[in-house]
Amino acid sequence: MSKSIAARLLTVLACLLLLLTTACGGGAPPAANPPAANTPQADPPAADDSAERVVRMTHAGGYAVDPHLGTDSAGTMLSVNLYDSLVFPELDGSVSPCLATEWTVSADGLTWDFTLREDVKFHDGADLTASDVVYSMNRILALGQGYSYLFSGYIQSVEATGDYGVRFTLGKPFAPFLRILPRLYVLNEDLVRANQTAGSYGDNGDYGLAYLAEHDAGSGAYFIEEVRVQDRVTMKRFDEYFGEFANNAPTSAEVITGTEAATVRTLMTNKQLEISDQWQTSEAYEALARLDGVTLGSFASGQMLFVMLNTKKAPTDDVHVRRALAHLIDYAQVCESLFPGFEPPDSPLPADLPGHTLTPVYEFSLEKAREELAQSAYASDLGAVTVDLAWIAEVPDEEKLSLLIQANASQIGLKVNVIKVPWSAYVEQVGQVDTTPNAGICFMASDYDEAGSLLYQRYHSDTAGTWQQIEWLEDPAIDAKIDEALTTIDQEARYAVYADLQNEIMDQVYGISVANQIQKYAYSDSLVWPAMDAAAAGKPVSTLLGYNLVLRTFEVNK
Repeated sequence: MSKSIAARLLTVLACLLLLLTTACGGGAPPAANPPAANTPQADPPAADDSAERVVRMTHAGGYAVDPHLGTDSAGTMLSVNLYDSLVFPELDGSVSPCLATEWTVSADGLTWDFTLREDVKFHDGADLTASDVVYSMNRILALGQGYSYLFSGYIQSVEATGDYGVRFTLGKPFAPFLRILPRLYVLNEDLVRANQTAGSYGDNGDYGLAYLAEHDAGSGAYFIEEVRVQDRVTMKRFDEYFGEFANNAPTSAEVITGTEAATVRTLMTNKQLEISDQWQTSEAYEALARLDGVTLGSFASGQMLFVMLNTKKAPTDDVHVRRALAHLIDYAQVCESLFPGFEPPDSPLPADLPGHTLTPVYEFSLEKAREELAQSAYASDLGAVTVDLAWIAEVPDEEKLSLLIQANASQIGLKVNVIKVPWSAYVEQVGQVDTTPNAGICFMASDYDEAGSLLYQRYHSDTAGTWQQIEWLEDPAIDAKIDEALTTIDQEARYAVYADLQNEIMDQVYGISVANQIQKYAYSDSLVWPAMDAAAAGKPVSTLLGYNLVLRTFEVNK
């Protein structure tokens, strides 16, 4: 790097920092009939229920309240607290009974029978029965959005075998089936049907889409009190919930839309915010930590920072351009200065995800970047091409990474155009290949606790055109390998396919794995937050998005 360019880069970054500161398991199928000791108890511990205990948190906008539509962190966190699933993922990665008390699986792995609890009430007082589970599965499959992709290729049928019995028949084996069931959020069939309007789903009308955009139909520990679109969602404790509440668990919660640093700091200063979003800059976190009664905490939860690359648009359709971009990132500097505490990648997947395999990684090297660019189809006329690089407006630290890539690219003659895009606009843009930028910076987590989940989310044709995969790979060979792995019951054989995929993905640079994310939060020291306590003690936390924010396990001590 020349001294003049290095000086300009340092000046740009210094100005940006000043601006931001002032703005401020797999394996064989599980044994039948898991131990009843894990079943939630019906009677919650005694607590001071006369006291109002509110937890307010900020989050980026654009999320869906309907549990069968969204996969982002805000929408998933709402689903986890408003709805229940057949099983529950514990912080240590194990799966415990929830709506289901026990289950059996056939020797071929195709037939799963679940027995439901008989004491579960929906928020309107109705009983939860097997027909609600059947309805919910059929709805998520029909809508084909959100977490439907986890089920659509495998569920052949679902039927009630009694008022409290449900049978799932798979069309082919799916090794992680039990691990995906936390994503089947069960709806109150009668309530949704009573509020459906005309739509394109036959007798199901609009399948309750309009109603569930502003209401819930769940049985979870909290229910929706109010939805103010692009402002906040307010939840209240459901006192008839079948499971446990911690002593002094929150009686209400608010998800407040917005991540602007000055607003977050003002809210926390005025004791109007208990938990920040995880998208604050390092400078903003430092400012928050200086506030009275505020502490900082973090945990690794299987999330990763990616620079996703559109493989169908020039010039990132050329593997040599993609490799050049991978060599332009100073991974150590990213983890030391831009995102302190993050860890450099050693694979296309997060390091703590089961099935992760060490792969050869790209080093920061302008010389190697030049060599790769010289082999590309665009080498003779680099002035005619531009790499459009989008960063998410709600995550200001992403701009620093964008500027770093831009400055390094200029030294090898590659023009990078940095674009600031609000999250909701970005999600819409990447829905069509021609409006998808060449590159987009995005954080991402696995939808269940195994490598196959993130491999599917990031690289399977089924997810092309979503925020999870702007690569637009649509490669039948990649699809076949992912499908092969997911239908392989033997863990060793399944993990071998995962390893092969990770090596190919790294070699072809189907997106750049930049860093293993550490989720950071500023939060009130009046809170007892189980995931934070577990991380501080060196214990595992959940790698499933949303499940480190199970509000009924929190304590509010004032």
